[in-house]
Amino acid sequence: MEASTWVTVLVGFALGLRHATDVDHIAAVGTLLSTARDPRHGLRIGVLWGLGHMLTVLLFGSLLIALHLEPAPAVEWTLELLVAAVLVWLGVRTLRQGLHGRFHFHKHRHGPFEHTHLHYHPRGESEHTHDAHAWAAASVLARRLRRGDLQSLLVGMTHGLAGTAGLALLVLSSIPSRLLGLLYLTVFGAGALVGMVAFSALLGMPLARASRRLTWLSALQMTAGTVSAGLGAALIWRAFLPAARPF
Repeated sequence: MEASTWVTVLVGFALGLRHATDVDHIAAVGTLLSTARDPRHGLRIGVLWGLGHMLTVLLFGSLLIALHLEPAPAVEWTLELLVAAVLVWLGVRTLRQGLHGRFHFHKHRHGPFEHTHLHYHPRGESEHTHDAHAWAAASVLARRLRRGDLQSLLVGMTHGLAGTAGLALLVLSSIPSRLLGLLYLTVFGAGALVGMVAFSALLGMPLARASRRLTWLSALQMTAGTVSAGLGAALIWRAFLPAARPF
């Protein structure tokens, strides 16, 4: 590859890494991580967010570059508003999980080893015995994990969609070759994916350890929910300021 191509790749990857640390991204993924059951689950959340983000960046960014379209300011404003609404939704959902229902610990043995597991019961649901409801509990856990995986992917796609308009404008104005522009989108998305995976790995371990204590678990969920909802509300308020409105 030519020197200019290497520069494009390196710059795109570096900007993708930095993009992963934007405050709205950290708030969204931090809220999702607050419900992670173990470090591997937290890592999967980061991977799925990054994949969803990369998917929409490549899909819609490539379309804009191929057709040489410049998105209207109203479109970019609407997408940013959508991200803010998602942050509010994530925060409110996490707060509701922390306020409703209850957590408790089950102790049981596997041969000579004793294990303690944290369980969550929605309000009105009676506590179950571990032996009588083992398969039912496993089925509920599997469904929640699948639902959580889908949420992580969709949140990543939403954030990727919101940033695609500005990213496409940058490519159209500074990179003359469409092929090189598509390469830039690819490495940018890959950088954001790597950055979010690294963030999830770093945060997932202490969160998983803290979740073993009921008090810490409740505090983490309430803090993450409050930050996410508060940031989303602030972004919505800012979007409707006269200087930010495109109409």
